[in-house]
Amino acid sequence: MFANRSGSKLLAKVVTATIAVQAIVVMASLLVPVLAIVLATAAGLPPYLVGYYSALIYGIAAMSSFATPDLLRRYGGIRLHQIMLVLTAAALLVLLPALPLAFVVSAVVLGIAYGPMNPASTAMLAQHTPVSARARIFSLKQTAVPIGGALAGSLTPALAQLLGWRGAVVLVACACLGLALLIQPWRGELDGNDDSVMVARSPFWMPLRLVAQQIELRPVAFASFAFGALQFSFSAVFPTVLARAGWRVADAGLVLATALVISTICRVIWGSVADRLGYRRMLAGMGALMSLGAYLAASVSTAWPTVAIIALAALFGISAFCWAGIGIAETVRHAPPHLISEATAATITLTFLGALVGPSLFSSIVSATGSFGLAFVALGGLTAVATVWLVAAEWHESVRTRN
Repeated sequence: MFANRSGSKLLAKVVTATIAVQAIVVMASLLVPVLAIVLATAAGLPPYLVGYYSALIYGIAAMSSFATPDLLRRYGGIRLHQIMLVLTAAALLVLLPALPLAFVVSAVVLGIAYGPMNPASTAMLAQHTPVSARARIFSLKQTAVPIGGALAGSLTPALAQLLGWRGAVVLVACACLGLALLIQPWRGELDGNDDSVMVARSPFWMPLRLVAQQIELRPVAFASFAFGALQFSFSAVFPTVLARAGWRVADAGLVLATALVISTICRVIWGSVADRLGYRRMLAGMGALMSLGAYLAASVSTAWPTVAIIALAALFGISAFCWAGIGIAETVRHAPPHLISEATAATITLTFLGALVGPSLFSSIVSATGSFGLAFVALGGLTAVATVWLVAAEWHESVRTRN
């Protein structure tokens, strides 16, 4: 699969570095939500405000991702990942005084660190990954998200109980700084010399301009928005839906965890299938499964047996939580080689936008109608539109190829 052993070793280093960095940044971004009750009490704030903390992270990340191309060219991928780790550590340490303003500063700094993560890692991987293995490798890299979530959910409460919440914050911050030091030896061979990355600046809005200009990028860009909206909405509201159906909160959380575990296992499998079947076709199939899952979720009630609820969570696990790596591969396929980071920044930004719009739209529909079912139907319709667009784009491409 790889041209030579040296190339495979470089790829292994890039995969290891990007997974490790992304996992710990994701873990750090979830530390406040996981420890919300303890942290909010210490700061004298109501715990429900944690939703604004997460929203602010994604909002800032959507903007900071636009700066990735210039930062990547100026500093190189490993150095940029080190900068992200240092910023993440600073975002955690600023929480120590437990002041209300500290949460705002922490979310802003975390958002600045979070935004460049995917575009930078994708650009690095694209340089070393064979075309025949892109979806598999990008999907492998995306396992960092559930890994980071699992670490946040399992380790941070235990650390807080053992060391206190401040001890947990300091330890995770130190882990970020330690990882920044660990990947330093790889900088020379992965980033190249400084002269190679100092090239002309690209306009800040180039990522969105690129999507507007490149017709091939539009279907995957819209799918990133629609799929992100459903993915983050499911994560945010499904436990509540189950609670309304008579489930205990702890059991509802386990169902969501089940979906995440299934997605961790299936991401690489689906990536391998997409490398053979085609990225766009695979995305369309996953979009169809997402819509089906949303329409089924609209009918969840106390009459549903446990096995049906778990099967529904599994359906979301193999679709809504597995598409990102394949979406990145499809983006790279159509992006000009010198604008890969710009194209990835655009689709990632739209995913973040979906993370903001999806749960907000869901809550607005429930507030206006009192129906969780209608909210799921609306999001299912959004993913269905994205699926149809992907199918149409695939059909048009096949017609052009035949002619």
